[in-house]
Order: sequence, then C-alpha cells, then structure tokens
Amino acid sequence: MNRDIFEPFRHTQGQWNFCLLVPFGLLGVLATRRPVLVAGFSLLLPAAIETTQALAPIGRACDTSDFVANGAGGLAGAALGALVIVFLRGTPLPRGTARKGLIATGIATALMGAVLYASADLVVMNHTVASPATSAQKAAIDQRLRDAFGGAYRATDYSVTTTGFEDAATVTAYFGNGMAELSWPDQWDFTVQIMSATDEPSGAFSVPGAAAGAAAAKRPVGDKEAVLIARAYADRFAPWGTRNAKVEVARPDDGGLPGWIVSWRRYEGEVVLPHRFDVRVDEEGRVSELTERKVADPQLPPVRVTEGEAWKSFAKSFPERADAIEEKPDPTLSAQFRDGEWRVDWLLVATTSTGSLEAAVDATDGSIHDPVEIPLARNSEVP
Repeated sequence: MNRDIFEPFRHTQGQWNFCLLVPFGLLGVLATRRPVLVAGFSLLLPAAIETTQALAPIGRACDTSDFVANGAGGLAGAALGALVIVFLRGTPLPRGTARKGLIATGIATALMGAVLYASADLVVMNHTVASPATSAQKAAIDQRLRDAFGGAYRATDYSVTTTGFEDAATVTAYFGNGMAELSWPDQWDFTVQIMSATDEPSGAFSVPGAAAGAAAAKRPVGDKEAVLIARAYADRFAPWGTRNAKVEVARPDDGGLPGWIVSWRRYEGEVVLPHRFDVRVDEEGRVSELTERKVADPQLPPVRVTEGEAWKSFAKSFPERADAIEEKPDPTLSAQFRDGEWRVDWLLVATTSTGSLEAAVDATDGSIHDPVEIPLARNSEVP
C-alpha cells in the first residue's frame, strides 16, 4: 500500500498504466451507453489484476499504485465516453442488465477485499517507486564511496527508496560493476557490493600494496591471509573500523560468492555495540563487499534480564512451537536502536525440524520484539 496516492502519475510506468485502461472505459461506454456500469468495471478489472498478483504464485506483487493508475485511466475513459455518447445515437444496455452488472461488481469487489485481508500481508510504504536522489544525497554517498576506495569507483546513477512511517530512506549509487547504499538521513549504514574478481576480471577491489606487503599471498589460502588483506584495506581506507575492536573471520555459508568475511566488533562488557565494520575478501584476494556502521558509542540501559529469563519470554512468544525446539544456539546481547532510543536486546534463535524461531527480548524490561517463525524451505532459499 503506497501512501503517496499521486506517485504513479509522476513516473513513466504509472502514466502508461493510466493510459492502458482509457480505451477500456471509452469503448465500454460507447458499447453499453452505461457510464456508471463501465466505471464500476474500470475499478473491478485492476482490482482483479492486483488480487491475482498478490495471491497467485507468479512472482508478482500487489501494488495500490498500479490499481490507482489503472482505475483512474478507466474512469477517465468512461468520462470521455459519456461526453461522446451525448452526440451519438444508439441503444443503451437495458437498465436491469446494468443493475445486475453493478451488483455483481460490488459483490466481486467485496469478495476480493475479504480474500486479500485474510491471505495477503499488507506492507505500508511511503513510496513504491525509487525517487531521484537530491544533490545532498549524491554528494554524501559519493564522498563515502571515495573514502572507501580512494576514488577507484565513480557513480553513474542514483536512486532513493523510503519505507514505513518515518522519513528514513536508502540512497543507492550505481557504478560500473557494483552498487553502494547509504542510510538517510542518519548516514549510519554504508554498504558496497562489487562483482567478484572470480566472475569478472575487472571486478572487486585490489587493495594497494596488499599482495606485496604483509598480506604476502597473491591469493588467500586461509583465514590468516584473508585477515591480513582485510587489515591492509582497513589500515589504508578505514582505520577507524578496527580501533579498539575484536576481529573475527569466517567462510560464509550463505549461498553467495566464495571467500571470507572479516569482521571487527566493539563491545561494552558482553554487549555488542552498534559500531560495525565488515570486509568480504574473495578468493582472488580482493575486496568484494563492505559494510560500515559508523555510530558513536551510545549510553546503554542496564541489563536486568538474565539469559534464562529471556528464553522463558521467548517460549511464551511461540506457545505452540516451544516443545518442538531442538537446538538453542548461544544468544547475543546487542545494542539496538528502537523507537528513538538505544536498547539492549537478547537476540535469540531456536531451531526446529521445520525451520527456526527468532525474537528479540529487551534485556532491561523483558519485552518481546519481532518474533517470527522462518520455515526451513525459506531458509534454504535465502542467499
């Protein structure tokens, strides 16, 4: 559901969707001489299309913007047809038939609304079409891209997407073989994805001096070499990312490109602070992904809920699945920004034979946030 009702009329796709149903409304009125009936059909048709897209397994989504554009086009065509028939002679559709058509339209609309309400997940968005980036947004993400790679990449296109109730947005910059994203307006989160050197010879980022320096191997053959290359990158382009932080390295099993993810984290006791710096090193020894979260250490509330108490609250969130839990990996205490303030959450995950259960438990007041059950099939599909 798009909050911006007029957005489709500001973009080419929405304008074409408007034009698509103008002939339907116009010709329908000319054929039936019943503008009200055709106006009803002009709303029923796009509603049926969007309902089908929402419920049928065809890889499409239901979007109110498409309904608004299509429906407006049909109504405009019906209005034009009403003007035309003033000057033309013809036999109108019998009133009884038109009345039955309108009743059927109303019933069909009500049924589709009930099915959508019962079967589809409603996501409210401020916009469903990416907006052009402002000059300030372009300048901000360009600067972060230059800082991260020394000017090796130059953006050629930009877009902005927003979701939810707030004004938060994501600015995206596209360059030759990759893309970068920057959260807006806080500019906390910055991510870059570059095509791997394994797939594209000119892809990924070769760290200056890494091969000739302490990173010594032309290609990493293990965790140690991957960390050396990632550290060589950080020392040159992001020394803030490793300061007072613990390093971790892993070969991800996420279905993505092979390589290593080298991560630096800061802690306050056992609580993972929001500061974050990840570098993905591919098998050619180049940087193919970067994740930065540059946030000053916040003042955190005290931890009053124990791990055991958090698991009890977790079980209450899944009363019908608690007995099916097979394994409980060690939880993480993490600083989370929620409802305008920093909190500390227990991040809990439990596995079952059919998937996993996930939830966050506030470590201060014990409240539950974002409980979700993820089926096993979905886990295997997510890269």
